[in-house]
Amino acid sequence: MKRTILNVLFAALLAANVFGDTVTLTLIPTSGTISGLLGSAVGWGYDITNNEPTDWVVLNDSFVTGGLNTGTYGTYVDYISSDFIVINPSSSTGDVDFSRGAPGTGTGEFDIDAFVPPTTIAGGISIDYSVFSEDPNSPNFDPDSLVSNGTVSANAQVNIVSPTPEPASAGLIIAALMLMGIAMYRRRSAVTATR
Repeated sequence: MKRTILNVLFAALLAANVFGDTVTLTLIPTSGTISGLLGSAVGWGYDITNNEPTDWVVLNDSFVTGGLNTGTYGTYVDYISSDFIVINPSSSTGDVDFSRGAPGTGTGEFDIDAFVPPTTIAGGISIDYSVFSEDPNSPNFDPDSLVSNGTVSANAQVNIVSPTPEPASAGLIIAALMLMGIAMYRRRSAVTATR
């Protein structure tokens, strides 16, 4: 009797998909690490997979967590909520690359402040979603067909780097220092000659 009850519970858990993730998120780049200069905007692309064989997934919004959410080093702009993104049963979005300033491309944009020290900020990207038993694109869609809501997350990191001087800029700096040295040498020579 106990074995029958345990088998029924196990089957119910499998049917409820407790052991598997309904939605999986892969960031682009897959490491989740991006780099940007002071004052620039960077972002992540994504590939989201709907593992449900009979339900549709609608992406609601995206947000950052951890150190990326403090506002100390920059601000995050959500790109997901500006589009109506539906993922069919047992399919994925495919690679959605980030394009600066173009909502609907990537998860969103992280705008790095211009006056922060170079550093590495660790955190995460999270995307809220809803699961429906009916196709949300159908003209007969019933909003009451909502099955569940969820959040999928991935680790993310931003490396803030300072710009390196161009070789031509370094040459100009060296030339300016040499001219200043020559001018100071002549000034000292002129003072010594008049004594």
